[in-house]
Amino acid sequence: MKLTLAPIFASGMVLQRELPVRVWGSANPGARVDVGIQGQMAACVADSNGDWCCTLAPLCASDAETLDVCAGDERIALSDVAIGEVFVAAGQSNMEFWMRYDQDVEEYRSTCTNPRIRFYDQPKCSYPGQTEDFDYSKVGIWRKATPDDLDYFSAVGYYFARGMEMVLDVPVGIVGCNYGGTMSSAWMAPEHARVVQPEQAAAFDAQLQGLPYEELLANGRLNVEKNDKGYATWPAWNEFFLGGTPSAEEGRAFMADLIAGAAASTDTASSDAEAGAQVKPGMMTPTKEAPGALFTYMVLPIAGFTTRGVLWYQGESDDEFDGAQPRYAEALRTIIADWREAWQRADLPFLVVQLPGFGSWESMGLEAHDWPTIRAGQQRVTDEDEHAWLCSISDMGDKHDIHPKEKKPIGERLSLLAMRHLLRMDVPADAPRCVGAERKGPWVILTFEHAEGGLVLAGAEANALELLRDGEPVSFQAGTRGERLVIAPEAPTTDPLEVRFAQNNWYRTNLYNAAGIPVLPFAARV
Repeated sequence: MKLTLAPIFASGMVLQRELPVRVWGSANPGARVDVGIQGQMAACVADSNGDWCCTLAPLCASDAETLDVCAGDERIALSDVAIGEVFVAAGQSNMEFWMRYDQDVEEYRSTCTNPRIRFYDQPKCSYPGQTEDFDYSKVGIWRKATPDDLDYFSAVGYYFARGMEMVLDVPVGIVGCNYGGTMSSAWMAPEHARVVQPEQAAAFDAQLQGLPYEELLANGRLNVEKNDKGYATWPAWNEFFLGGTPSAEEGRAFMADLIAGAAASTDTASSDAEAGAQVKPGMMTPTKEAPGALFTYMVLPIAGFTTRGVLWYQGESDDEFDGAQPRYAEALRTIIADWREAWQRADLPFLVVQLPGFGSWESMGLEAHDWPTIRAGQQRVTDEDEHAWLCSISDMGDKHDIHPKEKKPIGERLSLLAMRHLLRMDVPADAPRCVGAERKGPWVILTFEHAEGGLVLAGAEANALELLRDGEPVSFQAGTRGERLVIAPEAPTTDPLEVRFAQNNWYRTNLYNAAGIPVLPFAARV
């Protein structure tokens, strides 16, 4: 058996500083494997299957090193290995969202060149052998921030890395592990997915028409989605829907033309390349929806790659099945627990992006049903987990596009959270949250933590703020007083009142702390 390294270990990669670093691969069973870098060595022995894993002592930040791996007469030398901060950028399409489509990409393209900022995109796989079925040559490689390669970066990941590198002055590597349009059940262990998200599992099973999934896979009778990033050019669907916010009419016309073009083509490969999917005869089930598929075929292959933490942005697709929204908190807990077990790190940090406001994706005929419940689940999980933190982007949504095009504030806010909570730097990072509500005379007084320097209202009125009496709206005025928000009902009343902030599907808040971080959603009774 030839000496090999796991695919993520390649020239041009970034290794994590200051933590023990795992390196693994395959070799002849029983072979001794030596791994060396930065003047230190680690050794291990390949097991009976030929698998080996060595652990290096913590490394110091460096722009370029050589990683040597030897087994007998075999040697692998990886060059240009940087050592700095490594983060996994995970989730669905808003984490996947490429810099190519970010609204500010051209502002940064000409000045983005920075060999310290690097990106590895884990191939989007949901069944065994998928990388052999299609052209994956554009992914599963380490890229540097250059004008040509910038398009391929996760936009959130790029802005996060840029913010971190500017402050820390060390290399920053982002490992993208994301897949658009995916539900929470795909990102956890298969044995947990069916228990935690039964509605999602049942919807997947229904598409199989009672036939066994593994048999359908083995016989090649399932539809599989091609990885757009494996192409030399960008697919038309991405260019149209991600590059802008088309109207419902424009979306319908585009899809009609796309389908008609695919149907008229006699060249299956050509039509597939344009439509972004290959259809095999028989069943038409997207394998990315299989419970646990992405955990098995995307997460486990990189599990253990030493990282400072995980950036998580997912949840939109969990709104597609009634009943899945209330289960999101447990789903997120399960994902975090399964990933920590896979990494063998009980304290693996998660920085979770809370979903912003959203109404309907008109061009695709998709409407929000119960995003507030998903947001509440995200907040509850991060409140309860001492190694998880919540990133507020309640001012960043787009009412008619599920993909907001401005990702810079999201990446930068995540970088602040990482610097404060993972690197123990004294920077403002946490979103203001309501911690107290009381009545004082005719006024309702709301008190906030993480509001040092005072709350800031960017406008004459507080967006997304409601005052209710017996479920009916009450007219009011609101203003900030230091770390407090004061609400004055236009008609004074002693009746019980309910204050609701960002509790609907769609909103865009304008209430911040002095650091420009928006207030988290809340509800209170007074």
